[in-house]
Amino acid sequence: MFYSKVSADKYLTRLLKGEEINESVKKFCEKLDVKNAGIVGIGSVENPSLAHYRVDTKKYKEKTFKGIFELTSLVGSVAIFEGKPLVHNHVTISDEDMNVLGGHLVSGVVSATVEIVLTVFDSSHTKSHDEEIGLKLWNLPESL
Repeated sequence: MFYSKVSADKYLTRLLKGEEINESVKKFCEKLDVKNAGIVGIGSVENPSLAHYRVDTKKYKEKTFKGIFELTSLVGSVAIFEGKPLVHNHVTISDEDMNVLGGHLVSGVVSATVEIVLTVFDSSHTKSHDEEIGLKLWNLPESL
């Protein structure tokens, strides 16, 4: 991965062929002590595993798609969970026939490149497991 700090709170990153997206972002956050961030990106991915969360069963249904896909949108966040950065990304991908798929990114290996803009937040909010919903959710101090 290559990166450049372009403002006080933003980094441009470029992942290399063969790197796993979520793991690369996690390593970046660990190295630079990023606790909270927003993620936006594009690129290409090979054999991605996506998931869809079923609220009724509190389980993800996971599926791996074979082949090379255009990563048309990568959107996510970073928060601290159990003392470590937790990367949570969702994606839309398209195949060579322009069929679009989307879901929670379980894993995805860069097939050519992935470009990500990380916006770092000056906070250290954490996530914890919500028993009722079954997901890791932000711990936020205020409500409406």
